[in-house]
Amino acid sequence: MKSIKTYIIILLGIAFSVVLPSCNGFLEREPLDGFTDQNYWSSEANVKAYAWRFYNLFMGYGKGTGTTAEYYFQSAGASTAILISDDLTSNGFLQYQPNASASNTNWNDLYEYIRRANILLERLPNVPMDNVAKNHWEGVARFFRAYYYFRLVQRFGDVPYYDKDVTDINNVQVVFLPRTNRNEVMDKVRADINLAVTLLRESDGANTVNKFVALALKARIGLYEGTYRKYHQAGNGAEFLQDAKNAANEIILSGKYQIGSSYKAVYNSESLSGNKEIILYKEYLSGVAGHSIQAYTNTSTVGNGMTKSAIDSYVCTDGLPISQSTAYQGDANITNVLANRDGRLTATIDNEGISFKHQPMDLSRARTSSTGYVVNLYYNAASPSITTTGQNFIDAPIFGYAEVLLNYAEACAELGAITQADLDKSINLLRSRAGITVLTYVSDDNVQAGGATINDPKRTSALENISGPVSSIIWEIRRERRAELMAWTEMRYYDLMRWEKGDYLDYTNNPDVALGAKGTGMTDVTTNADGYVYVYPGSNRAFNPNKHYLNSIPTGQRDLYKAEGIDLSQNAGWGN
Repeated sequence: MKSIKTYIIILLGIAFSVVLPSCNGFLEREPLDGFTDQNYWSSEANVKAYAWRFYNLFMGYGKGTGTTAEYYFQSAGASTAILISDDLTSNGFLQYQPNASASNTNWNDLYEYIRRANILLERLPNVPMDNVAKNHWEGVARFFRAYYYFRLVQRFGDVPYYDKDVTDINNVQVVFLPRTNRNEVMDKVRADINLAVTLLRESDGANTVNKFVALALKARIGLYEGTYRKYHQAGNGAEFLQDAKNAANEIILSGKYQIGSSYKAVYNSESLSGNKEIILYKEYLSGVAGHSIQAYTNTSTVGNGMTKSAIDSYVCTDGLPISQSTAYQGDANITNVLANRDGRLTATIDNEGISFKHQPMDLSRARTSSTGYVVNLYYNAASPSITTTGQNFIDAPIFGYAEVLLNYAEACAELGAITQADLDKSINLLRSRAGITVLTYVSDDNVQAGGATINDPKRTSALENISGPVSSIIWEIRRERRAELMAWTEMRYYDLMRWEKGDYLDYTNNPDVALGAKGTGMTDVTTNADGYVYVYPGSNRAFNPNKHYLNSIPTGQRDLYKAEGIDLSQNAGWGN
């Protein structure tokens, strides 16, 4: 990790590396040369080119052969921080890091881009363009600054807050700022995103940040922060929850977006352009930018498999959980697993069979997984080079209408003011597409499907009582969110963090997260008494609630502060 002084000096030289905009969306381009701070800020076109680089930190399906992404992939590396999911079990056992990391890529990258946003905000007043244009680009800068600080707080909690370009690199008190309380940072994030919504154009070309993208981010931020404050006893989050509800509702009322007929098309399309369900996406194009998510899920490489916990969470077509539904056929084989189930399950895992890494079945493309359940969500028979790493080009959603509907429903429920009308214009639309009976709201603890009151014993299980159970309506909304956003690893991880449900990731507290499909009668696999495969027998992952809700502050960064006689505090549980 570079020192902040070194980091600032380097950025003074690279701040004006810009990328050419694509007429079809944001794609990586080679930087232009020959610009300086003195001659660059001369037109709106230059401002737009400068702003394209902000999009680089939307990870989508990753880049090239890398596995750092929002979807499917998982990690426990020092530079990427922990992204472990209860939905998927990695093809290699992931354990929490025992000690604080010396460096963290997220810390470094996010502060680099925050500085770029601050530079843009300071230079805009002197750019020769009309006030409408200036307002829009101020909105873009504030949107991204809000997004980057939001991501920092999600990972690290309290963080140093810079709201201007640091040019006096010899002023220790300006450079080496202490950590600002997370609530104060998030209040500043709220101010930025609220202002961005008012400043941004409703459209600035295809697949670019605009008012509706900002509203989608506002809803995401509001729901996260409102529930985080509630479940972590970190203050009153009602204002944030109201933000989430209002922002999502504004998008709904605009009529600009709608749920499409195909759930799978959201995640396996060669182009998301024109898809009415997508608000913003990461575009991939041959010769410009590719990824590897199809290669990793469509070759003989052992894939990350869906857990028993995830499979069991899907309801049956009658809208009832498997413990209650007479339509449930059991899980002795893949046919039974998928019979009469939520259509999103059949879209997410392969219907050819259950194929373990040690006991492969004769699946097409020789696929296996860690749990026996093979992820098929990203498969598209028309995709070229589907088995070649770095040569996959399906587009990745960044903000979608489905998430907006989920955010709306959850915010309504968390505010204690949800109605049947709220359900009908949000998650019941998603349930209808999935081919399952919609929800009927009677009261917070009386939610029905097809006239039957839902009574899921897992809602009041020992696992739920570790941090406290939730109402039936919140439980069902969370279930819906899990099904709709299945395999969106980063989203699920931070859902668990904000709900204070890290115990879901613990093998002892939640044994179903360590299990795969039925493996009865197979050799070279270890099963429990009920015949479910232990994915990593002999391995145990423990979640420490006093430590693992936040990543460690990079020790290398703390050492740089210490050299200047300033303490950069560490998060609880990670040492002094």
